Amino acid sequence: MKCWSFEPLLKSFFYNYGFLKASDLLLDDPAYTFTPYNARWKSELKAFTDLWPMDENKFIPGKSFEMKRFVNILIRCKDHGDILRPFILDEIELLNQFIMNNISVKTIDQQFNLTYQDLCLNYDWKCGGNEHILMFKEMSKLGRVINLKYPKGGNDDTPAYLGTAIGDVVLNETDNTVISAHITQLIYFLKQETPEFLKYSSDFSYAIEKFILHTFQSDLIDLSFMHYQSLQDGLNENANSFGMNFVISFVTLFVFSIICSFAIRSRRSFKVDWIRSKPLVACCGLFNTLISLLCSFGFLMHLGIQYNVLNTIIPFLIIAIGIDDMFIMNACWDQTDPKLDVEKRMAQMMEHSAIAISITNITDILSFFIGALSSLPGINLFCIYAATAVIFCYAFQLTFFSGFTAIMGHCEHEERHSIFFYKIKKKNNEKKCSKVHDLTLDNIRSIYISDDVLPPMSIDEEKHVPPNEVTPVKKISTTSSINNEKMIEDGSAAIRRFFSNKYSPFILNNKVRILTLLIYILYLTGSIIGSLMFKEGLEPKNLVTNKHYISKYFHDMTMFWEKGPQLHVLVKDKVNFIDPIQREILLGLVDKFEHTEYTMSREGTVFFLLEYMNYLKQLNAEPENTDKIWNKKLLKWLKNTGAANQWEQDIKYNDNKTQIEAFRFTVAMKNMVTPNQHKLATKLLREIADECPFKVDVYHEAFPFADQYLIIMSSTLQNVLISLFCMISISFLLIPSIPSAAIIAVMICSISIGVFGYMTFWGVNLDAVSMISLIMCIGFAVDLSAHIIYAFVTSPGNNSKEKVTAALAHLGWPILQGASSTIAGISILYTVDAYIILTFFKTIWLTMFVGMVHGLLFIPVILSFIPLSFFHIRIDDSSQKHHH
Repeated sequence: MKCWSFEPLLKSFFYNYGFLKASDLLLDDPAYTFTPYNARWKSELKAFTDLWPMDENKFIPGKSFEMKRFVNILIRCKDHGDILRPFILDEIELLNQFIMNNISVKTIDQQFNLTYQDLCLNYDWKCGGNEHILMFKEMSKLGRVINLKYPKGGNDDTPAYLGTAIGDVVLNETDNTVISAHITQLIYFLKQETPEFLKYSSDFSYAIEKFILHTFQSDLIDLSFMHYQSLQDGLNENANSFGMNFVISFVTLFVFSIICSFAIRSRRSFKVDWIRSKPLVACCGLFNTLISLLCSFGFLMHLGIQYNVLNTIIPFLIIAIGIDDMFIMNACWDQTDPKLDVEKRMAQMMEHSAIAISITNITDILSFFIGALSSLPGINLFCIYAATAVIFCYAFQLTFFSGFTAIMGHCEHEERHSIFFYKIKKKNNEKKCSKVHDLTLDNIRSIYISDDVLPPMSIDEEKHVPPNEVTPVKKISTTSSINNEKMIEDGSAAIRRFFSNKYSPFILNNKVRILTLLIYILYLTGSIIGSLMFKEGLEPKNLVTNKHYISKYFHDMTMFWEKGPQLHVLVKDKVNFIDPIQREILLGLVDKFEHTEYTMSREGTVFFLLEYMNYLKQLNAEPENTDKIWNKKLLKWLKNTGAANQWEQDIKYNDNKTQIEAFRFTVAMKNMVTPNQHKLATKLLREIADECPFKVDVYHEAFPFADQYLIIMSSTLQNVLISLFCMISISFLLIPSIPSAAIIAVMICSISIGVFGYMTFWGVNLDAVSMISLIMCIGFAVDLSAHIIYAFVTSPGNNSKEKVTAALAHLGWPILQGASSTIAGISILYTVDAYIILTFFKTIWLTMFVGMVHGLLFIPVILSFIPLSFFHIRIDDSSQKHHH
């Protein structure tokens, strides 16, 4: 064998140097990974940050979106009661003071301890200390000195927004004041401008994490929390959990492959034939998948291609594809004449296996490249890595694995032991053996076997076969030189007899056929209902395991999302406040934002213009359209009012601060709990902004994920339709009968709709992960539907029932085995307590199960109703169709 066969092994050492860049290429920012490249939220956020960049010494909570280091603690009572009770507030303030003053981190030189007072974002060098807790405490002692209305309290001079301070509130219906609240939060904002302080702030965040998880105890309050790196840590923890699962899956497949590689001398003795057994070839096939994974990942990392947590799914896919290819090539090798030279056997093996593995790999590669067209970076990068891994696996299968097979072929030709390579003397009376491995040779991907491998029966032999007992595989031989050699029947033949003599007559019974059609109608009905009930979006909580501490945080945070979050509205135009028409347009814009299903009315709006108009009303001043009222007096009020610091962060002046060039205001939101609510709210609020004559931008922290929800359906439909078109085109190219290809197209759609519909009933959302799985589903559907239809067309038989029986005799066991082995290979993923992993498992499981039911039940029964004339098959020639 030429040395080039082993070039992949040598190149793998070079490619693996790409892993040195792995830490730099990891894409662990969920807001970027799972939102579109051109997502609108990016330009909206930039508009705010360009006008009001964060100043660490002029920081006001809620006015900046650039925080890269913070800790957010949500607090509830253990008795689920009112959080505003005095003894509960005392406990919360005790926790607050401990975090601010007692938790510290060391400097790099180990000389100083830094507390929150050293690391906090401040206003004029004064740290924010969650003053709302002190405010609530003073209220409980002195009565209502401050007007505690919800969501906007405070007094006429200084509004205080409480919607983000307390949640799950009970209000007095008469005056909208707070009676009780069931959750509050403490937020600690940390410095981030210099690399040193970025590190110190990270250390401080982890110090709080350690304190809450391992030290803090209270009989009164219960905590949930997150910091800036929590979600990234959860994603990494998710990825790390794959390691052991992959090892278990790999070991299971390793044992299975080794067992299948042994040949036995006869079906009675079950003695191992150490010459024809191929345990080292099985090991090589598994090793081939590993080096293809390493080389593909290393190669792309050499090129600087980023990767993300979804890439941890790829090894499970590649090892399944690689082992399938290995079984196909081994099957074709076993069906060659052992008396031929190794070179000729290799030529025959490659001739017959190349079609099967090429179709499999090309359809997989095509599916992934179509997925790479997605605008979601996470899917795009996953598909690039997956497609490249399949290409490497395919190339290595044809080179490295083939080369090793040739070496072991020489050992077999020289009658050497398949492991220790010493020569074995064969007994003269030894006959051709059976193989346990034959049970797996009819792999679902190895249908395309020519007459040279499985030659048809002669016409004379066919005459002795009763028409109701069509058994296509009456004799198995590889060349005419061994046609007269009697084969020992093995388990595979018995299974074929079961499908031809037991299973086929059962499902082709007229009553069973009618029942099957009814079941198929119910299946389609359920698929359509499920397709109409699907939910969109990958929620942040689903990015981590249910046991991760941040999962509890997201659950508690919904109490704030129900009522209280703020929509930030930016007006980028120079509004002429003197002009009553422009003022009316602006106030009309505010009114539109306040009166939607997802926003609260005027009591939750914080806008300097509304406060100024209230101020004029209190003075009984007539709002005349004069420069004095709307410029000079307004600017003076903005500088001297009690909320001057707040308004300063909401207004962008010209250079000499004589004119307002841009400004922002906030509107209280509600009903922002589910992904669908996020999507609809984002769409509606943006439409209001776009309709305004002024240049208006809106932003909320949920917008990054809402942008994913907005495009996931259209993106999925686009990718799935393109994939369907390509796969159906391939079917028309591969299957010479246009009617047959048309049925394949219908069945591919049937399987795809079924997977999409029933995944909804299994709790799977339409999101980035399920979209990947749906694209892969189409590739699997091609195999599961095309094989049985192709076998039907090429099988002998004088009517549709006979041809269905013959097709099932050929492929009933391979379809059952192929689907069940794939399910077994991914079953380990069901033990992983992570939505991303379970979504992948569920969609692939559904694909294989639905495809198997189609291949073994729905398609055969449907084909039995269709006359052969539809396929342009002449009845008198149908039994000889296989010859051609």
